Amino acid sequence: MTHTDRLNKKPVDGSFAKISPTAKLVAYFREFSDIPFATDVSRIIGAKDLTKQLCPDEAMLEDLTKFAAPALEARYKSMLSAVKKTGINQVLELASGLSFRGLLMTNDPSIIYVESDLPELTEEKRKIIQQVERMGQVIDRPNLFLEYVNALSLRELQIATRHFDHRKPIAIIHEGLYMYLSRDEKEILAANIRQLLQTFGGVWLTPDFILDEEFAKLLDHPKAAAMMNYMTKVITDLTGRNLQQDQFKDESDLHGFFERAGFKIKVTPQIDGTYQLSSLDKANMSTEQQDLLREALRLWILELNFQPSSEARESGLLA
Repeated sequence: MTHTDRLNKKPVDGSFAKISPTAKLVAYFREFSDIPFATDVSRIIGAKDLTKQLCPDEAMLEDLTKFAAPALEARYKSMLSAVKKTGINQVLELASGLSFRGLLMTNDPSIIYVESDLPELTEEKRKIIQQVERMGQVIDRPNLFLEYVNALSLRELQIATRHFDHRKPIAIIHEGLYMYLSRDEKEILAANIRQLLQTFGGVWLTPDFILDEEFAKLLDHPKAAAMMNYMTKVITDLTGRNLQQDQFKDESDLHGFFERAGFKIKVTPQIDGTYQLSSLDKANMSTEQQDLLREALRLWILELNFQPSSEARESGLLA
């Protein structure tokens, strides 16, 4: 039995219709990279046509692709690299979209991977996997699980973690989620993740934090400003959420928020020389543009202010 046959639950969240096209937009930009499954997924879902509908300005879309393709490739690969560096072999991905990182990582049978998202997108992902299988790729991953999860629901998150060994730590990851949340929703998700890490131990990894002061720096570059403003409008019209609202003002605001939430936080560059960016060679970016990209892309690593001992996890006192 493959993972495509597992887990049937009833849909519980009606907000997918507004959010899901962003996953397909990202899937289009990933097509320009060598990320596994990216080209097949983009073509199966018709990501190019959808992207052209959302971004009808062809010249702007061409400029966006030159920046977005390497940026999203770096985001994907930096997360993959960061998880591997932790040495943790139990991974929970929130709002996993159409990245199919779980398919790649569970080629290693020692990895237990839970991809979670809202029901409609999860069901679409199952169908995509079936189509990829029909195209001749054998995909049998007994260590990959697809779960319906609203990340703001602690109960749904706890149900999704039933596949993990409570005696071992977990890595909780997401890309392209936190920036859509209001400040109150950010607090809820941080509290939920804290609860899970108190149960298992482990780490929270994400590239999702946006600082107002850094966004303002990007706007100092005319071309970057034009693209950012254009994409912000596209996403706001699509989701009803403005990426420039409810973000962290600066480093102090960011660190204060997570310290109050019970975390210690550190940051590392996404583009650190440990992997190749295939789409960067195709983008014909100037040195200044590449420097801007490297400076803007960062990855945050969060751990609890204390890590529960294995004895505490085994006792069930923290579950």
